[in-house]
Amino acid sequence: MSKRKNNLTNRLAAISSAAPKTIDPSVMLGRKRMPRAPRENVFRTGKIYTRKDNYYRCVIINQSSTGVLARMEGEYAVPKIVIFRFLQTGITKKARVAWQDEGDLGLAFLEDITVRRKQRPSIVRSNIPPPTL
Repeated sequence: MSKRKNNLTNRLAAISSAAPKTIDPSVMLGRKRMPRAPRENVFRTGKIYTRKDNYYRCVIINQSSTGVLARMEGEYAVPKIVIFRFLQTGITKKARVAWQDEGDLGLAFLEDITVRRKQRPSIVRSNIPPPTL
């Protein structure tokens, strides 16, 4: 046991006396941060689906072409992949939870899965008068 204490004491002494390691700033220049897509404050409502029969209502604080910041009505454990639906437009997206802080979620869109309704054929109107009988 005394040998273990001696080893631990030696390690702690070596750590405390070691000089701090410095990083050459030129190394950091190679890293580029990806520019964020422009955000738009919207304050609209949405739903976060975790399963077909389970969803959480939320308020969309801001959105971009790549994702949304959503505030839920409470704190919930949300899976890594969810379905997000904009209630006003009906647009539905598969999304990844990028981060979660209490009731706030950052969602990154993966794909658009909006079901488009088939448009009815438009009535063709022409200047030709109807036939007379």
